[in-house]
Amino acid sequence: MDEYLVIRNLVNEDKFEEAIKRAEEIKDEHKKSMTLCMIAEAMIYEGRKKEAILLLDEAFKIAKETKDGLWKSLSISKIAFTLAVAGKVSKALKIADNIELHLEKVYAMVRISHLLANRNKVEEANKVLKEAKEIIDEIRDDISKIVLIENIAYAFVKIGEIGKAWDLMERVKIMAEKLEEDEASMAYTLTIQFMIEIGKLNEALELIENMMNEYDKAWLISDVAYMKRDMDLLMRAFKIAKKMEDSYEKVSIMTKIASIMSELEKKKEADELIKESIKILEKLKDKIERAMAFAVISHAMFKNGNEGFMSMLNEAIKMAKELESIEKEHASSLIAHILIEVGRFEEAMNFINEMEEEIRTSVYISIAEDLIDEGRREEAMKIAEFMNDRLLRGRIRG
Repeated sequence: MDEYLVIRNLVNEDKFEEAIKRAEEIKDEHKKSMTLCMIAEAMIYEGRKKEAILLLDEAFKIAKETKDGLWKSLSISKIAFTLAVAGKVSKALKIADNIELHLEKVYAMVRISHLLANRNKVEEANKVLKEAKEIIDEIRDDISKIVLIENIAYAFVKIGEIGKAWDLMERVKIMAEKLEEDEASMAYTLTIQFMIEIGKLNEALELIENMMNEYDKAWLISDVAYMKRDMDLLMRAFKIAKKMEDSYEKVSIMTKIASIMSELEKKKEADELIKESIKILEKLKDKIERAMAFAVISHAMFKNGNEGFMSMLNEAIKMAKELESIEKEHASSLIAHILIEVGRFEEAMNFINEMEEEIRTSVYISIAEDLIDEGRREEAMKIAEFMNDRLLRGRIRG
């Protein structure tokens, strides 16, 4: 078993001293600093802040010696954020100054701003974001810059600074006009998603017209259609999706449209899309695509009141168990999430529990974090309790 997981298990068993001893024996500097950081985070949640801060100081000394610039930046970013969790925000920001990669430095600052916002320290969060925004100009890679601008924009929304957020996303829109097709599509997608979230639906539709990628275009139009409760728009999304080559992507967008149709009480139309999705599924050869297609079709069937949804989901589960490594993790995360969505929480947990430990931990943490992002902390906590993960429990209580 991976040493990190062994030590995480010791933390979950309240064996901190043994966990620290094992962590200090790790040879790799990056792994050692990150593992010490994980232990320190758990200690903070257990009310042992002084000990945690000493451990973070040790982790920082180790991280500074790391020769690889990326690993060094990742370690220091994590240490800075964990110090902020402990309430040492000034110290956290000072340590963040040591992050060499601008990308990681901005990301650390945005995460710290979220933490401050959650603790109702809006002025402090605003100050951190202002500093983060100034670093953006030093980033040369357009895609990295766009992703970070979006992160900062959402952080500004969180503290009620909609105007500042909007100005940033207008900047992304201007950048997108000068990019190649794939990069422009990503930039437009991020901007449109932002517009939808803040309710600028007509503006979002105008910008969608600039997009060439059929999948992105159909997906975003369906998002706007859902917000507007507009069946005509939804049919437009379907017509775009229908032109796509048969693939899991096509199934995923068609089942999404079907689910929205169900919510709009268009059960017959939704059923037709589900049947069409099943026909596409029958043509798919790739195992992971088939497993994931079974899962999303099952979810659409559930939303449309079709009692056969569970047999489809069971087929997805069976196929996912035959996958390996990252493919198994990816498909299993989707399937477990859908099991929760259809009210089969215990089955979802049992499905995850049967996985190898490395995959199991990644899957349940990923699902819990998704639920937190969706504002469903109670369900995320149920996962933490079921898996007896005190570190995850602490993060959720936050």
